Amino acid sequence: MDRKHTDPNDAAHARRQAVIDRMLHDALTSVTRHALPSHDALPDDIRRTVDRLLAKADAERRTALTYDDLEEALPPRDVTAEDLEAIFWVLAEYGIEVEES
Repeated sequence: MDRKHTDPNDAAHARRQAVIDRMLHDALTSVTRHALPSHDALPDDIRRTVDRLLAKADAERRTALTYDDLEEALPPRDVTAEDLEAIFWVLAEYGIEVEES
């Protein structure tokens, strides 16, 4: 028997898949549009902070630093949220996390 009947479950599956595909596309597109600064593009004092933190992690062969370590390495000025985001981003690129002590 040759039926041209469309199963409602197939249509629902196709709609769900279209939503998933659109969400995946949006997620991937936003990542490519939002580029965080590289180490070389950071302000000098923030770059020195990152260098101190990387050196500490390397010397102690650690993949995690504490917020105390971060606090000690920060420059003596008010650090912006963007500065902190950049620090965490660069540390994460090197596989280093910042966690509670």
